[in-house]
Amino acid sequence: MSKAFFRKVASLELEEKILNTGACIALLGVFFPWVGGEWLGGEAIGYAGFQFYTSFLGLTVIGLELFVLLITLIPLTGGPQLVRKQNRNIVRFLATAEATILILASLSVLTKTTLEFARMELRFGIYVSLIGSLVALLYAFLRFQDQKRKEVQDLFHHPEHSSTPAEATKLDAAQSGIPVAPSPPPQSEPEEHPLHLRT
Repeated sequence: MSKAFFRKVASLELEEKILNTGACIALLGVFFPWVGGEWLGGEAIGYAGFQFYTSFLGLTVIGLELFVLLITLIPLTGGPQLVRKQNRNIVRFLATAEATILILASLSVLTKTTLEFARMELRFGIYVSLIGSLVALLYAFLRFQDQKRKEVQDLFHHPEHSSTPAEATKLDAAQSGIPVAPSPPPQSEPEEHPLHLRT
């Protein structure tokens, strides 16, 4: 089962792999320290993204990034699709956008905290989450744009545009089940004979 799962993961498109890797990095970054230093009593502290002042924001980011991952992973394991295929890209784009906004909001809250308490500083976890979320957001946007472009092409695609009129007629007749007479042979150019005028 695990070999089949990893084979399916390896067969994903490159954009899908990068999008899900970014979401996974953003998710893991929430578990690393976002802020740390010395508190008022001189006690050394370090808080992950789901602790301290940003606990609610961090937990929401975990939920959003996990949801983005599960949209891809659950169908690969043989489970049901969480989101219909035609809505998948827009849902992932909105989820990663919201996660990025929440991480930026957390960054502003923690920056204010480090300015108020001189011995507190931002740690690498928040930057890991921000970078991963931005990568996931970028590729979710690219996937969404690609889907919209394909929908527009399919909307304006007609058989006549991709074939000659005779081939389009045969295609229409084949679809309707009406027999079509064979096309006449191409007409040859009339031969030219020199004229000799008698004088």
